[in-house]
Amino acid sequence: MARGTARFSPSALQAQRLNTDGRPDRTSLTAEELARRVGAAKSHILAYENGHRVPDPPRISALAHALKVQPRQLMDLTDGRAWTLADWRRAQGLRAQDVVEILGISVKNYRRFETEGIVPSRRPQFVDEVARALAMRRPAVEAAMDRTPAVRRRQARAYELVVALAELYVPRRGPWRGPAPDDPHLTELAAAYGRPVQRLQRVLTHELGELRQSQVRALRERVIADYDPDRDRQANAQYAVDRWSEVYERDLGLIPQRLERFHRTAQPSDLWQILADLYTVDATVRADAGTWVPTALLGRPADVLPPHFVEHCDVGDVPVCRLTAQGANHVVSFHGLYAALYPTTRRPLRPAAVAARGSGKARAATAEAFTLPGHAQRLVVPHPVLESVRLALTGPRTSFHLALSPTVGLMVALNTLSASPADQSPPEPAPATPE
Repeated sequence: MARGTARFSPSALQAQRLNTDGRPDRTSLTAEELARRVGAAKSHILAYENGHRVPDPPRISALAHALKVQPRQLMDLTDGRAWTLADWRRAQGLRAQDVVEILGISVKNYRRFETEGIVPSRRPQFVDEVARALAMRRPAVEAAMDRTPAVRRRQARAYELVVALAELYVPRRGPWRGPAPDDPHLTELAAAYGRPVQRLQRVLTHELGELRQSQVRALRERVIADYDPDRDRQANAQYAVDRWSEVYERDLGLIPQRLERFHRTAQPSDLWQILADLYTVDATVRADAGTWVPTALLGRPADVLPPHFVEHCDVGDVPVCRLTAQGANHVVSFHGLYAALYPTTRRPLRPAAVAARGSGKARAATAEAFTLPGHAQRLVVPHPVLESVRLALTGPRTSFHLALSPTVGLMVALNTLSASPADQSPPEPAPATPE
């Protein structure tokens, strides 16, 4: 068979041409009629159906259009769970060049993605873009990436490299500094993921640092197990040694998978800050199905936020958003790696922790929420926004107006939040009383 069309099914083409399913909106076609519709010879159609020739992706797309079906309906779907991204693309009747033009990316970058599973570092939503281009769901795209031979080889090799780095650096005495930037294992790992060495060094300093903590705890318990005169304490310490050793081995084995997932979904610092702030105000579907954050308060257009991490809708004419369960899980899973990459950004906090900090400790989490007239949804203001606005409320100024939409605004006072008309200007400071 021709390269790139091994998943084509001759029997599926014949079944669709003859309308063997008896669909009422279609009639069967002769091979000659189908050939005429796609601009081919009758002999070509018969060769396709007999397995003597295999159509290329554009011809598959033309056949599907003529038969009023999806291109993938002309494929052998029995082993769809074994398909790679290239298989799914061809099943959509697309060449690599077609996808390159749809996505507006270089051929080199797309080829690296399709054959090696390397996501372009400057396109944090690239996997979602590919899913739309191939008419697939994002989880299906990621599953296909995992089946790519180069990805499997990378994870196997990554485990070997991470183990070597752990054995070399985790037991070292003194302050923890992580792997040396010029370590050849680190250099190879960075090249495998298509990322700068400095980035991998920061990420692995965090990951190996967590392993180091497990090892330190195991060593402390080992001292008790070996030298404590009390037999019960010795037995408990030995159990703890075994437990921390298991944690160490488990976490070591997970690092290559975490590196793979993180480099597919990692966000730039400004978008990570938004995700962290959304998590901090607890605007997630897990916690409260009626809690949202006005998008205007995030400082970025809604379409730059990852669609699988952030859900959008309108309350009245106010655009709002909240984290999806996937978004919340991403924050929980990778907040340590983001802190290593972007040490100056705010870290995600739970609402109780926010309420206990500084000037906010007297305010309950509900003090940061408000509702719009005629709507039940609670709208939450990110804590950094409230903090910056309230710090500006000095002197005679007692409130501040924030625009949420063309018709709705938010009036922020020292202890209250309330919706207000968008054209309501902030009150002028009262004139100073002469002495």
